[in-house]
Amino acid sequence: TSTVLYTLYQNKKINIIDTPGFDDFVGEVTSSLKVADTAVMVLNAQNGVEVGTEVAWRHADNNNTPVIFAINHLEHENSNFDETLSQMKSNFGSGVTVIQYPVNAGIGFNSFIDLLKMKMFKYAEDGGKAEILDIPDSEKDKAEEMQATMIEDLASSDEELMEKFFEAGTLTEDEMRDALKTGLKNRDLFPVMCIGSKHNMGVNRLMEFITNN
Repeated sequence: TSTVLYTLYQNKKINIIDTPGFDDFVGEVTSSLKVADTAVMVLNAQNGVEVGTEVAWRHADNNNTPVIFAINHLEHENSNFDETLSQMKSNFGSGVTVIQYPVNAGIGFNSFIDLLKMKMFKYAEDGGKAEILDIPDSEKDKAEEMQATMIEDLASSDEELMEKFFEAGTLTEDEMRDALKTGLKNRDLFPVMCIGSKHNMGVNRLMEFITNN
């Protein structure tokens, strides 16, 4: 059955409905989505989009529920972020918007690039609080390319932002956050974040994103 709980983060209370993961209990997901403000849909980076993912998406769509995607199990040998993302875009549309991507998915995963802050979040072996670092030279070109794609996605959902984007060639962090908030609420954008729940990697950043939106 679904479990109701809450947590306090940055002086804000977040009410959580934890639904069963097995497809057999999809009725619990359906009823929970009727009352939830936002759904955090967790995907396994080893398996990509599964039948249960598609079913949960369909019910979120029917209830007009905003969705945040969290790609988990990035520390596993067979994890494949790019393939999972490709499946998500094929199944859920162009609104799927990457705001984080892993630097070293697979055995030893401990870092991801945050495209809003343009920083690298690096974790100790046992996870916990991240060290926030400048993006290494080896990742700069990819990070800049992916941020440009993200900004285009954000700007496309708002005519005024699109004009600013064409004028300046980019958006400020505050403008990006506002666009994400509006796009998420209107179900034009579905942010994609990275987590490694086994070692508590990326969870704090996900919580911060929820409290800000």
